[in-house]
Amino acid sequence: SSGIPQRRTAPTGRQQTHAGERTGSSQNVKKAPQPQNRPDTYKRPSRSASYSDMSRPNEGRTQRAAHNAKKPSHSPKSGNNNNKGSKKGGAKEEIKRWSLKKKIIAVLLILLIILVILGTIAFVFIMTKLDMIHSVDRDYDNSIYNSIDEESDLDPTLPNSPSSEIDALNSQIDNIINNSTPIKFSDDVYNILLIGTDARNTTERGRSDSMILVSLNKKTKTIVLTSIMRDIWISIPGKSNGRINSAYAWGGADLLIQTIESHFKVRIDKFVRVNFFSFEEVIDSVGGVEITVSDAEAKGMEGALRELNKLEGVDPTTDFLGHGGTYILNGKQALAYARLRYVGNADFERTERQRRVLEQILKRAKGLSMLELNDCLDTLLPLLTTDLTKGEMLGLIVDAPTYLGYDIVQQRIPADGMFTDMTIGGAQVLGIDFEKTTEYMIETIYSE
Repeated sequence: SSGIPQRRTAPTGRQQTHAGERTGSSQNVKKAPQPQNRPDTYKRPSRSASYSDMSRPNEGRTQRAAHNAKKPSHSPKSGNNNNKGSKKGGAKEEIKRWSLKKKIIAVLLILLIILVILGTIAFVFIMTKLDMIHSVDRDYDNSIYNSIDEESDLDPTLPNSPSSEIDALNSQIDNIINNSTPIKFSDDVYNILLIGTDARNTTERGRSDSMILVSLNKKTKTIVLTSIMRDIWISIPGKSNGRINSAYAWGGADLLIQTIESHFKVRIDKFVRVNFFSFEEVIDSVGGVEITVSDAEAKGMEGALRELNKLEGVDPTTDFLGHGGTYILNGKQALAYARLRYVGNADFERTERQRRVLEQILKRAKGLSMLELNDCLDTLLPLLTTDLTKGEMLGLIVDAPTYLGYDIVQQRIPADGMFTDMTIGGAQVLGIDFEKTTEYMIETIYSE
């Protein structure tokens, strides 16, 4: 009556009928007796059960189990276990991260210590080298006796140039040194005056036989080598008018620098000086210089070589070339070549030879190994005298690799068209146009 189909239990063995009895007439079939007080085997389903649950009991249980599995567990005990597990896993990860950081920090500290040690060794090495250089104040050698006879190279038989030309030149000199034109300088340009003297020993000062202004221009990345002709007629401060190379003979590097700055309005920051024998050893320390020599130059070098060989007490004909060609000149031969004055265009070609030798020294230095460079420094540095401080020298050494990559520009003053050959008091000199020469120097040295 409830609409729910009734389910009967399978009949017991005693309730089953034989096949023969079922095939008989219905009136012969007896009803099985109903057991008394037997509990009904049918179990009423709960009201919440659906039809599908009753018809497919296994499937319903499976779906409910799957549904319940999706529900989050609210068991306090299981939640605590999960939290404890996650905390332990996080702690392990944190320990791993700290271990990695410690390893990185340890490696960085080791590298830093190595760099500090290497830097200290390099610093000590460099400072040891710098101690070899004779570092002085600019006016250090004013007390040195000048043994050079100022009149040794005068020829009293030569007639003077017209007095009007001499007066005009001296008037121009007075104007240039007394005007208010400021001396030019720039933070991008560092000027070092190289002074080569003709002193034969340490008891005499000698003249500045060679003057080359080395200008390091950081802006244009160039090194300008400016040769200053030794026969330029100028006014030497505190003295009289004369050749510019006499300024060094009278007052050393300090007076020579004052003279150059007052006439050409270019600031000279520092100086480096070498003498005859220093020059020879510098060349030999880099393994010589490659120079192409003409037949006339090879012949002209013989006079200087005889003089140098006499000073060294060796055979007078030692190191003669015999004829022109391309040679690797040793120190003595390079010095004889650089001092040639009476071959070609006199002192003009002489200054070109000096710049050529200097350029070759720089090129040879670039190709030296570390050991060769060390030997070269051991030879070169004790031969130098300079007013550079150790700090300034250290800065130049640090920047040396950069400077070696700069382009080299060569020039001389006076340039062509800016001078006149003159004779004054038996001395053959150069009367120059100071205004044009000053403009030329400033333009080339401080170019942007």
